[in-house]
Amino acid sequence: MTSPPGARRIREAFDRASADHRAVLVAYLVAGHPDAAASLAAAEAAFEHGADLLELGVPFSDPVADGPLIAAAGHAAVAAGGGIGSAVRLARQLRDRGHHQPLLAMGYLNPLVARGRSRTLRELADVGFDGLIVPDLPVDEDRQLEREIAAAGLGVCFLVTPNTSPERLERAIRASSGFLYVVPLFGVTGARHEVATSAGALLERIGRAVAGRVPVAVGFGISRPEHVRELGRHADGVIVGSAVVAALESDGPHGVGQLIGGLSEATNRMVEATPRGLVRGLAPEPSSDSSR
Repeated sequence: MTSPPGARRIREAFDRASADHRAVLVAYLVAGHPDAAASLAAAEAAFEHGADLLELGVPFSDPVADGPLIAAAGHAAVAAGGGIGSAVRLARQLRDRGHHQPLLAMGYLNPLVARGRSRTLRELADVGFDGLIVPDLPVDEDRQLEREIAAAGLGVCFLVTPNTSPERLERAIRASSGFLYVVPLFGVTGARHEVATSAGALLERIGRAVAGRVPVAVGFGISRPEHVRELGRHADGVIVGSAVVAALESDGPHGVGQLIGGLSEATNRMVEATPRGLVRGLAPEPSSDSSR
């Protein structure tokens, strides 16, 4: 079966990063927060400082998977009139300004259904979105919607967690045309001081099940370069959300750029040789650019 064009563009971004011996960096922002101009400037700063893909969160009044920071940002955006239209406008502006990196809409099922599924999916694709993440849509829960997403030319990314059964994991792998989104902990979004101690083992187990069929990206709780270095050894990509939103709120788009720049440098999988040889890395080649 042929992958939708958006899914192919998402996977090509993972292929390019892999060829550069680094993990993909995915950044998340709430569309239209704190206002339209700052949201656009923050998205551009993220791309300009090393984000490979951008998730644009669709503001919603009941974001059940989000922690206090992102939930508050979403509520503020909704109060200001935001919603799917905010994400559509932001994506259009980014494409008009020449940003070609993959864009994913991350939003809950309710707004998608209320606005009209087919209409909304076509509009997302028309303005330049490549994929869709619906955190409250379990795999195989609505196969007709999955077909509609593909028909619109969009990739889809399903979420799996530590307690996802092997059977459901396999279905999520097969259904995820963009990447498989791994949540390595229980709970909601939010920056944390340390990654879950079991995250590495979980990602290794999922990697064995995936067997190269789809890229694997890990999110929820990642906020520091050391998190990116640690998890980037076990996954194809890392997703940073709450820390990006916090940087925008505290230091504006400039703060987003600074944060993304530091995280991007940590995606490099090259490691220095030790007396015992190389540790989960590739020997640097003279012609390789290992600066990221």
